[in-house]
Amino acid sequence: MALLLKTKDYLTLANAACGFMAIVVMQLYGFIPAVFLVFLAAFFDFIDGKVARLKKEHDDFGKQLDSLADGVSFCAAPALIVAMAVDSPVVLVGCLFFLMAGLIRLAKYNVQSEKTHYVGLPSPIAAMALLILALPFSWFNEWLVAILALSLGLLMLSQALFKKP
Repeated sequence: MALLLKTKDYLTLANAACGFMAIVVMQLYGFIPAVFLVFLAAFFDFIDGKVARLKKEHDDFGKQLDSLADGVSFCAAPALIVAMAVDSPVVLVGCLFFLMAGLIRLAKYNVQSEKTHYVGLPSPIAAMALLILALPFSWFNEWLVAILALSLGLLMLSQALFKKP
């Protein structure tokens, strides 16, 4: 049986491609182009949901694919980008926690029955906050970056409710 992808699935794959490329670009060209790619991934993540609702293409496959793409773009990529940019053992530990918390949060969302709100800070928001604040915080102290990563990870794991747009 051949798997036929829907329009929204291609947008989800574009999200994942941007996340992967953000990691590669960080090594080759630095922080700013890598951050741009994570923000581009967020655009594709936003659009894939809009297309799925508009075309009524919701399915379990798409939900799983979306979480896998989000794991790359909003958990692994930001954690690696910040860990490479700041280059500190304490930041590495904070970023590792951010990664694990984000993956747990995505898995929790997939099994959550109520879909009118998010439980825990959504990973794209956490990723963007980490990327926007990490470098300025690092100018003062690497511990601030580690605390930021840990705090955002804890917010993703929290029971706080966030209304879906």
